[in-house]
Amino acid sequence: MMNQIHKTNAFENILVNKAQGSWFWDINENKYLDLTSGMWCCNLGHNHPEIIQAIKNQLDKIIHKNTRFLTPTTLEAAKSILNFFSNDYDKITLLNSGSEAMEFAIGFARKATKQLDILSLKDSYLGAYGLSKESSYTSQKASKLKIPYPICNSTQCKCLEEYDSLINHIIENYASKLACFVLEPIMVSGGIIKPCSNFISKLCKMLQEVGVLIIVDEITTGFGRAGKKFGYECFGIKPDIIVLGKSLGNGYPVSSIITYEYVESKISPNNMYYAQSHQLDPLGAAAALSVIDVFKNDRIIEKSQDKIKNFNNFFETLSHPCIQDIRSYGMIFGIQFQPYANFSTKELILNLKNNLLKEGIMIGISLGKDLIRLLPPLNISEKEIEFFKQKIVKILNSID
Repeated sequence: MMNQIHKTNAFENILVNKAQGSWFWDINENKYLDLTSGMWCCNLGHNHPEIIQAIKNQLDKIIHKNTRFLTPTTLEAAKSILNFFSNDYDKITLLNSGSEAMEFAIGFARKATKQLDILSLKDSYLGAYGLSKESSYTSQKASKLKIPYPICNSTQCKCLEEYDSLINHIIENYASKLACFVLEPIMVSGGIIKPCSNFISKLCKMLQEVGVLIIVDEITTGFGRAGKKFGYECFGIKPDIIVLGKSLGNGYPVSSIITYEYVESKISPNNMYYAQSHQLDPLGAAAALSVIDVFKNDRIIEKSQDKIKNFNNFFETLSHPCIQDIRSYGMIFGIQFQPYANFSTKELILNLKNNLLKEGIMIGISLGKDLIRLLPPLNISEKEIEFFKQKIVKILNSID
């Protein structure tokens, strides 16, 4: 049966049948601890009962409408999402995937600034197609506007001594033609890397002073994933446009961009027109509205802090000659491997992934970055974390 499906991924030989919380089950009732939150989407775990009920309630009303109409649920969701931010954002639209929202945001910035060029960091992954893909590290298109950057976790660093000249070079030579700087706060696909806060803060400040819009890609890092409500809070910046996706629907495909009325006012009504059948759909709005309610009412981000510490304390003790580095930003973890004994890095990672799957644990991998990636649900239980600890130590100890 799998032969009928386009091989867009390397599919596991498992048919997933159902999911709940941090777990999913295959058709043979084998259960697996999902440490990737689906595709980094289910920050609240799979099939959260309140979100499922909200979707069911909306299904009984209306799931789709003409783009010329709005619904009460859409308006309520828009207000709730905007209120979830500490700054005074006052404009929003709801779309479908993160890639679509990023594409919309870049086009929005181009229309508002009347400029075309896009600045990004060289390890960013911003989207699966279009302009966002061209600005990502996965694109084969060469560009001087995918820039290097310092990697640093200290605010008392000396990174600017080395990188000040780069910032000045960008301002002097490229800023006049830039529509936007698109920032992924933590490069998750790019290797789980956080750029220096001082560098990002100064670069954004100087770009905004000359009219370049700052777009922050919070598709993965948003909603507590980076340890804060949103990843941009790590840099003390005030983005002009924020892109949301993945966890906004907790598994249901809904995304959005939020911005300010004064930015939108630079675009004529004709240029604001967007021809897409599924925008501001009430079903996606219902999912997003429920997600925001759960995050606020259950204090998900606040309660996740102890679990982040639990993971970090464990990783500080995790030791094996095949481990080269461990990276941690909020509830985003990466373990980088190196060749060991007679095993290549690729063999080690695949061996670890396959053996953990046999033990009932699902992890993410990046062979190109020599990493395994862990992005567990924010509401994972302490008992589930202990289950993971025992299994990974068991598998690592079996490598010889």
